[in-house]
Amino acid sequence: MKSNSRRFYEVMIGLVLLLVGFGAFADGENFPLILLSLAGFYLLAKQFDQSRRSLPGTNRDNRSRGGWGRGAEEASAGYVDFDFDDETEGGEARTEQVYRHALKAVERAGMDAANIPVLPVDIGVMAFKSDTEPTIYRTRVVPDDIDYLQPFVQLRLPQKATGRIRFEIIDSDGQVMFIHEDFYKFSRGLNLVTPAARLPIHDAHAMSAEWQLRVTADDTLLALHGFNWHETSSRVMRRHMSEDGEVNSEIRAMVAESRLQKMSLDELLGDQEDEAPQQQSRK
Repeated sequence: MKSNSRRFYEVMIGLVLLLVGFGAFADGENFPLILLSLAGFYLLAKQFDQSRRSLPGTNRDNRSRGGWGRGAEEASAGYVDFDFDDETEGGEARTEQVYRHALKAVERAGMDAANIPVLPVDIGVMAFKSDTEPTIYRTRVVPDDIDYLQPFVQLRLPQKATGRIRFEIIDSDGQVMFIHEDFYKFSRGLNLVTPAARLPIHDAHAMSAEWQLRVTADDTLLALHGFNWHETSSRVMRRHMSEDGEVNSEIRAMVAESRLQKMSLDELLGDQEDEAPQQQSRK
């Protein structure tokens, strides 16, 4: 509200200065015309530029301020303008851009983003595979052929603080796969937090439905973020190899059964050979 009121007054002042400048021009006073017209034009241009930057899809360069790992998912994850209670030096409400999926995770945790002192502005997981650099996944599906998974969250605090942050990863069956809790020191503003541990990923995990990442601060649930898995070709191949192994087991059972049948036939023939001399002696 303060920001909108100030913009309104600056626009009105700019218009008044322009009108006064044109009036001075009509009276033949060129010097006041230049000063007043320039001042009015400056105020109007300033407000026009601020209005243009507030439109969706603009001001990309400011979005990287305070961010981490942004760019790859900027279009898919999306940002929203969020007003914080702490004000700027000019008395205006501080407006910053926050990831839309982070606010959704806060809502899923049952918290009100406008009234929470410690606000998650970014959340997701880092996927590690072999010796390559980790890949960040916020809203995209995670490939199931990775080696390790490591969660992260970016918290915004109005002032310095210390506290416990707990990370939990829960699979689609409701089993807790990962728990890590530690103490952290936070500075005013943005703080990136990630545990000093990773979750090993293997084929035995249940990946058919959504997994959940829970972030808790001092026993208070801050965010509940969901992510899904993508079945890669390597996993499909391993699954078929496992199925082939089961078929081979069945074949081995059939072979064993055929051996038993052959042994039974030999025993039967042996019995017949034993009976043959007895029949001849009877004759």
